[in-house]
Amino acid sequence: MGGGGITEIEQASRIIGLIYDAAIDPNLWLDALEETCAFCRCAVGALYSHDMTQREPTFHMLWGLDPHYTKLYLEEYAPTNPLIPAHLAADAGDILAASRMPLWNDFINSSFFRDWGGPQGFLDSLSAIVERTPTRLSMVSCIRHKREGLVDDISFARMGLLRPHFLRAIKIGQALELRTVQVQNLADTLDGLAAGVFIIDERGNLAHSNASGRELLSGEKIFRLRGGRLQAVNPAADAGIASSLMQMRDSKIALDRRPAVALEAETGPRYFAHLLPLTVGFRHKMGLPHSASAAIFVVKTALDVTAATEMIRDKYRLTQAELRVLRAVIEIGGVSEIASTLVISEETTRTHLRHLFDKTDARSQLELVKLVAERISPLRT
Repeated sequence: MGGGGITEIEQASRIIGLIYDAAIDPNLWLDALEETCAFCRCAVGALYSHDMTQREPTFHMLWGLDPHYTKLYLEEYAPTNPLIPAHLAADAGDILAASRMPLWNDFINSSFFRDWGGPQGFLDSLSAIVERTPTRLSMVSCIRHKREGLVDDISFARMGLLRPHFLRAIKIGQALELRTVQVQNLADTLDGLAAGVFIIDERGNLAHSNASGRELLSGEKIFRLRGGRLQAVNPAADAGIASSLMQMRDSKIALDRRPAVALEAETGPRYFAHLLPLTVGFRHKMGLPHSASAAIFVVKTALDVTAATEMIRDKYRLTQAELRVLRAVIEIGGVSEIASTLVISEETTRTHLRHLFDKTDARSQLELVKLVAERISPLRT
């Protein structure tokens, strides 16, 4: 159960919504960090990056730390933090707790812990590597006070739940450059995205589309306009988008993904629509009509599926053979083509497909593709 009598799912959903709001209005990042700390039972939260060529990290947002100790950290203690080498060696997606690292004993006996952390009553830290490049990493990190004890399994899992949403929010904020963009600049930025973007109201009426979206509309093969309403040409896809919009309004979306709707028949070049709710903050900042309620990102599934299929493997406990067939479904398609590529019989291929259907509750290869697509960001990486 979360605070105030709400359930853990409700609390997580609220925080995730706040994280996406912060992508639109950076002033809300402090609120997002405060809620994250409460959710993970921590006293201090930070969103920061570390350039491998610099000794000190760059703090973009910091919540809960005394200004005096913040100044001391940046001016004196950052280079001596024993956790920094472990963070720099981590990969994107890693969740790290100081008390679970081999260096734990060295950490608690270090001058950094004794002189900086100890006087504040700090005991442990919990961090998620949000994103990394060869020379830079971004992370969200929380510090645990002695009163909360060492990081436990629940807090560890909760940070893992929030991490992909921090990543997506940061990507959205970067892609749209929402710190300084005005309405026309927003349109220009959206026009630079490979994904088709449509902003619609609750009834599906189109408020804005980017250049890629207008190309999709011009051919009327994927989307069309009818009386101002954005309509998927495929009736099943149109109904799926309407259903997803209703789910978003009712807050019934699964916490680990956003809705993805297949826009064509299984034999077509697989386009998917990813839906993202728009916040009040976004509408106000961008000068959009109050009725604008969702953005639809449309992408063709020529995707890097490695991370998404590994997520599905872990969630549904797929075997390596089943994972190979799942990836082949995405990249190749038909049973005979999969069998030929993987050098297995068609009967073996069908057997693996049946196992995939049983484990994931998918009813077709298209639903397997949809399952993967729901776990892939529609924005450029």
